[in-house]
Amino acid sequence: MATKNKVKKEETILIIVGSLLLIISFILFHYEKILSISDAIYNNIQAEIYKENVKDEDNLEVNINTNYIDKKDDDNSPTSNSGSPNYIGFIEIDKINLRQGFLSKNSYYNHIDYHVQILKVSDLPDVIGGNLILAAHSGNSYISYFHNLYKLNLGDIAKIYYNGKIYRYEIVNIYKEKKDGSVNIYRDLEKTCLTLITCTRNDSKTQTIYILELIGVETY
Repeated sequence: MATKNKVKKEETILIIVGSLLLIISFILFHYEKILSISDAIYNNIQAEIYKENVKDEDNLEVNINTNYIDKKDDDNSPTSNSGSPNYIGFIEIDKINLRQGFLSKNSYYNHIDYHVQILKVSDLPDVIGGNLILAAHSGNSYISYFHNLYKLNLGDIAKIYYNGKIYRYEIVNIYKEKKDGSVNIYRDLEKTCLTLITCTRNDSKTQTIYILELIGVETY
């Protein structure tokens, strides 16, 4: 009888150990996915807190038609495809190893099929209270400059190099919108902002908007 109980206990221990090993294996195998879900939940909670803390009169809902992101201005057609881009500034995000230039609004190549695009409704970084809006492809192509934006979280830093100065911005809001040719931008009008727009990873029906606020300027 004692032997039978001993065998039963050993079987129970083996079942428990086996179950624990299966759970640990599952967690390790799906670690990145679990982490991304956790980040998404955190970002959503913080985004709602941000919206609550921003006064109604300072929270601007701007409906920007983004159809022109896919439409080039034929009046500014280039005479030649040769030569290197004449960037007016660079965006740099150390966390995702991003450093990419952007052109002037009127450049023919200011288009997401060539570079990071600065939208025509944007302000330049040196405009106090302004909003620099940049858009780029996500995905796997060589022009998918924003393909790693999904790894960013609230509090992460982006830098804009422009006109001899470095503008540092902090992410304060991340949200998604339906991809229908327009986007609503929610930001504090009392802050100088940077907005990044790209397609949502693994979701062809939405776009993700990152709102960043200026936290410092330095000369380089």
